[in-house]
Amino acid sequence: MQKPVIAAAIALFILVVAGGLFLALSKEERPSETAELKVYFTCDTHGRLEPCGCFTGQLGGLTRAQTWLKQNREPNSLLFDIGGAIGGEQDYHVIQYGYILQAYEKMGYQALNLGAGEARLSAKTLKEATAASKLPVLSASLVDSQSRKPLVSPTTIIEAGGRKIGLLGVLDPRSVPSPGDGLTILSLDDAISRHLPTLAAKCDEVILLAFTTEAEMKRLAEEFYEITLIIGGDVGQASQFAQEVNQSLVVFTTNEARTVGEISFKRRGEVLNKQDFDIHMLYPDVKQDPELISLSKDFKKYISTASLEVDNPDRVDPGAIPGVTSTAHYVGSQSCAQCHAEETHIWKASGHGHAFKTLVDRGSQADPTCIGCHTVGFGEPSGYQRAFGNSKLVDVGCESCHGPGSEHVQSWLAGTKPSFEFRPLGPGDCKSCHHGEFSRPFDWDIFWPKIAH
Repeated sequence: MQKPVIAAAIALFILVVAGGLFLALSKEERPSETAELKVYFTCDTHGRLEPCGCFTGQLGGLTRAQTWLKQNREPNSLLFDIGGAIGGEQDYHVIQYGYILQAYEKMGYQALNLGAGEARLSAKTLKEATAASKLPVLSASLVDSQSRKPLVSPTTIIEAGGRKIGLLGVLDPRSVPSPGDGLTILSLDDAISRHLPTLAAKCDEVILLAFTTEAEMKRLAEEFYEITLIIGGDVGQASQFAQEVNQSLVVFTTNEARTVGEISFKRRGEVLNKQDFDIHMLYPDVKQDPELISLSKDFKKYISTASLEVDNPDRVDPGAIPGVTSTAHYVGSQSCAQCHAEETHIWKASGHGHAFKTLVDRGSQADPTCIGCHTVGFGEPSGYQRAFGNSKLVDVGCESCHGPGSEHVQSWLAGTKPSFEFRPLGPGDCKSCHHGEFSRPFDWDIFWPKIAH
């Protein structure tokens, strides 16, 4: 009977002593739990300041992202973009990029990483474009080809939740086979190794903004244990779940401004605990933010009077085969109507026959990012020019699909048989415009009967 009593007394004594020792520990020596840190992120905006409006039911656009963030973003949270914000490499894309940077500022982003789209610009153009941003624009990967100095800041530090959060931006050189003139892209390991040790020594957490593939993100997590969170990237679809790799969390998103990612984490001692993760789709029922709609209108107004390279009738067609000169030029659908009356009647009754009006209705008739799929031959030497207004070569005309028809028309008018025939068309021709957000899911068997001729 005495043995159990003695054992219980000993156990109680150990608990009391242990409890006293724990209470005696200083605050720094106890296992500490940090406050939860929430991070929102986007990637692959690709010029989508707002949905183009070609079809009802379109998702996304920064106009919707802003509404969602205003309704759902928690106080003291972080918001980053991982790259791919620009829509292309032309001068009008660069102008639009400036408005997208303004949008990010209005939306409360804290840092922006440079992705593959931005790295296709020349060093001079990219430096000028990002210099106007009031937000930190990051890249440890992009360096000047001559000086080997970073084109923008590689890192930045943000205070959040009582902690110093270090941000490091990188870009995978394999994402950009042909970087812009004057740019060199360092390897991921080189770019990270140059800056991570110093950044980690100054910060409580390090977040890597990485425009790269899922496999590379996981490899980097294995290689660089100092990184708390890796957000990407150059991927085919968004994360289904947050991956815990080594001592890091790995998440990513994409999809041309159709999503906002969200992840939160906290620490207990050295243990990193994932709290919540989600990828939020920006469905059509999310209203578009009036302030960003106004910003988009400002862009359309500015671009309507801007002097652009695409307006130069003597410009070289970027799609032309070197050494090959086209002998045919665009003549307009009215020239085809003289012989093809039945086909012209079908065309006029179709959406193709009124395609330019849809741009006018939205105030986008001078926006080069839209004009190409609503006119005939825009960007080609004899094709539509913005100076034409709606006077000629507007709508999706005969030559939009069949090509320049001058020789065909001249042969018939001269009473001779044309020396060539237009090639047969197929689904691939339609998909040059009917793809992604610019079309409902394209199905040749459903779409063709609507315009069959």
